[in-house]
Amino acid sequence: MCKGMSLLELMLVISITMILMTLGVPSLLDSKQQLHIKQAAQESYFFMQHARASAIASGQNVFVSIQDGQAWCLGMNMSEACNCRVEDSCSVLGVQSRIQHRDFSSVQLTQLRFGQNDSAVFDGARGMAMGDSGSLIFGDARDELKLIVSNMGRVRLCVNDGDIVAYRQC
Repeated sequence: MCKGMSLLELMLVISITMILMTLGVPSLLDSKQQLHIKQAAQESYFFMQHARASAIASGQNVFVSIQDGQAWCLGMNMSEACNCRVEDSCSVLGVQSRIQHRDFSSVQLTQLRFGQNDSAVFDGARGMAMGDSGSLIFGDARDELKLIVSNMGRVRLCVNDGDIVAYRQC
């Protein structure tokens, strides 16, 4: 009595596995890209929240400078705007405060709309961003998350385009 699999059974299992992989891999890659977009947007969200809290705690204005393009970045500094592409240019209380594109290389900053000098400025009295509010869009060709800072200093995330299910549509 033979135990084991025949060549025909083995070929059938391999064929079914290949079909399932062909259907599943693109979906897995899309999910991975959506995860990168969410990570970049969420880290920027918490970065803005931290800037607002730092402004209120210190009683000083806190600037979040934003550079767009291929090597986008965000940098936080007290009392004046900084260049987040320059090492040690952006710091709060002696601690370097930057988010850089290289940490999220597959994510693009596709739109930047902020007040003067592409900066969000949170005032030291109430953490408001009057006149320096705006939005950023992180994404790729399919999915986009929008980070919005209101005049009142409220920071929120919403889905601008695509089907990222973690947030509401804008």
